[in-house]
Amino acid sequence: MTGRKLRLYQALFGKEPEDKLRQVLEVLITGLVLISVIAIVLESVPALHDRYSVEFHAFEKLAIACFTVEYFVRLWCCPAGFPEMPAWRARLRYVFSFYGLIDLLATLPFYLHAIFPEADLRFLRVMRMLRVLKLSHYNTALEDLYSAVMDERKSFLSAIYILALAVLVTSCLAYYAEHDVQPDKFGSIPDAMWWALITLTTVGYGDAAPVTVFGKFVGVFAALLGVCTVALLTGIVANSFANQMARKRAIFEAELLKALRDGDISEDEQRVIERLRHEFNLTREHANAITERIRQETSGG
Repeated sequence: MTGRKLRLYQALFGKEPEDKLRQVLEVLITGLVLISVIAIVLESVPALHDRYSVEFHAFEKLAIACFTVEYFVRLWCCPAGFPEMPAWRARLRYVFSFYGLIDLLATLPFYLHAIFPEADLRFLRVMRMLRVLKLSHYNTALEDLYSAVMDERKSFLSAIYILALAVLVTSCLAYYAEHDVQPDKFGSIPDAMWWALITLTTVGYGDAAPVTVFGKFVGVFAALLGVCTVALLTGIVANSFANQMARKRAIFEAELLKALRDGDISEDEQRVIERLRHEFNLTREHANAITERIRQETSGG
């Protein structure tokens, strides 16, 4: 039983690229999530819903059954990944983890509607769309974004502070310039803040626009300031992503250098290197190029 639990843990939570069971489960779960999301989108079309409501409902039941089984299997086998802690604590850790909450939200709307049939279907449909986040099990995009923001959180918070200051200043100026001529759109500073935020983020819905000379000057200033602020935020995140890739390459190269110290790469070392390559999203050509360069450097040294 323990061996089966560990095997399921490796297949559902592991990162080994050569694990055939993990590959099969990844394809099946990913495909089911994508088809389920497409079905939710199409079901919102009244004509399709009226014509294929039975089929939509049947597929939803099938998807929920699969996601429910997956959730409880993950809950059952997750202690295998944390042998140092009690099983109940490992399961609790999974339940309240990011991935555990996403897995729960993938099925929760269906059961909520079964318990409360009068619930708002549109709200439940939006909640059902959250199951697309289950793809995060097999894609590190959200983790990379979170790490990028956290690594540069001081710079990010500084840029957010500049944006908030710009919203406050431009909304106050716009309120002063436009209050008398457009009381319906700039009747208060909070009203003007909507225009300021939309202008600074370069969206510009057009539902409110300055008409006075000074107001137009404020609008131009807000637009230019918004471009600079958005570019600053984008640059911070892009630079953090670049630093992350550099760190991943450094870790990969360090592992390769360690493996090549004896002149050859063993089967276990090759397995670790391949797992890192897959985890860091490095192409095989890129990894081979790094390996060849390090071979030349070590042989030349």
